[in-house]
Amino acid sequence: MSIEPPAAKPVRKRDAGRTRATILRAATREFGQNGFSGARTERIAARAGCNIRLLYHHFGDKKALYLAVLEAAYDDLRAREAALEFDLADPLGCVEQLLRFTFGYFEKNPNFEGLLRAENMMRGRFLRQSTRVPEAATRLRAVLARIIAEGERQGVFRAGIDPVQLYVTVTALSRFHLANAWSLSLLLETDMRSAAWRAGRLEHCVALLRAFLTPPAAPAPHPPAPHSGGR
Repeated sequence: MSIEPPAAKPVRKRDAGRTRATILRAATREFGQNGFSGARTERIAARAGCNIRLLYHHFGDKKALYLAVLEAAYDDLRAREAALEFDLADPLGCVEQLLRFTFGYFEKNPNFEGLLRAENMMRGRFLRQSTRVPEAATRLRAVLARIIAEGERQGVFRAGIDPVQLYVTVTALSRFHLANAWSLSLLLETDMRSAAWRAGRLEHCVALLRAFLTPPAAPAPHPPAPHSGGR
């Protein structure tokens, strides 16, 4: 009677893509909360459930990992923007749609706000090394230019709107209250972290942007002066 050896357990191949994505998520949180200098690769590895050697195997070093996090964060934002379906028949609606999306994106992704803050404190040190981020922004600028051109053609936009200025305004309206929520809440005695206040803030921003985009109303004609001629 022969005894067959037990069947060998299948060897589980490491999913490199999944591991890389897990490390990126952990690193986004760490860099978003602590900046580049304050972040620790040991904490990133622990959050990702891997060791430092594996982290460096995928990304090389801390600088390369940070740049990968920045590019992935911008890739996500640009991909979601690109998925928006703009109806050029309604240019005002297009800009409002972009504002509502951007407003919600920053609120739902606080680590992205942290990454932007950290990178600006370093004067764009790492973004200068990226070609992907500027290329994606160029496409967004072209979309905004088409929306503006259509709005001007229809006569629903004032003339001379610059797409860069417009996007900076959209971003500022979407970020400022988040970046300064604690200080402004204390100074103005208003809870700017509450959902109700932020919902009101969004509608305020939409009305503000629409008022800026639309041509100024024509002044009402003056009533004719009363005839003062004598008899």
